[in-house]
Amino acid sequence: MPRIDAHVHAFPDRLALAVRERLNRGGVLTTGPLLHDVAKQVLSEGFDGAWVLPYAHRAGVAESANEWSAASCTEYPWLVAGATFHPDDEDLGRLVERALVELGLRVVKLHCSVGNFSVDDPRLQPLWESAAARGVPVVVHAGRRGPGETAADELDALVPVLSKHPELRIVLAHAAHPATPRALALMERFANLFADLTPVWMQRVQIAPEQIERFAGRLLFGSDAPNNPVGAREQAASLEAAEISAEALALLLGGTAARLVPVELAEAAP
Repeated sequence: MPRIDAHVHAFPDRLALAVRERLNRGGVLTTGPLLHDVAKQVLSEGFDGAWVLPYAHRAGVAESANEWSAASCTEYPWLVAGATFHPDDEDLGRLVERALVELGLRVVKLHCSVGNFSVDDPRLQPLWESAAARGVPVVVHAGRRGPGETAADELDALVPVLSKHPELRIVLAHAAHPATPRALALMERFANLFADLTPVWMQRVQIAPEQIERFAGRLLFGSDAPNNPVGAREQAASLEAAEISAEALALLLGGTAARLVPVELAEAAP
């Protein structure tokens, strides 16, 4: 099976540099933050493809980010170009139509923490309907009380969305760390809920090998490149060293992501 990093970030150059400056704690981030750097890093870390997840921290960012994503990622066929939205965006329905239909972007990232909103915001309804109809997975970084972390009760906001849209596929970023037990309980209840095991900075998602086996086919690998000091290869090696079956490991490291969003693998790249 292919190796797909389903949680990689890239932005237009000016925004990418601003994000890097804000996140580079103690100067430990040394890989380049621009798209061409990210595209090369995916391959150098031993992966065949990646999902590129821009995110909007406020209204007015999504439209230009989506246009940039659609135009720029075509240079790197092993990258899946992502879209983003914010509930404060004016005429969200039009933005969704433009991104998912006209531009053909194939994955969405919502960052509730950075954008300070809840996943059950009713203004997001056009997104849920369109993503469900088109089979576009939505990666949700849930929770907004703590920077980067999710409280267990904040996951309750997912329930009405998952219930109303059973065809919608939501991927919980970071497996809702540190509320991963609550995330797994929701996955038991909703077959349309997935999760990625992307670390929060250097904190790994706490999930046992038997849980990875249980949810094989619904868990995805993510590195948070280029803004994580631990590279994708090292992160993958820790999973390979765990007591996980070959089948579950292959699904985790790329098989599930490839099933959700087919991607042209790096071997076919120029």
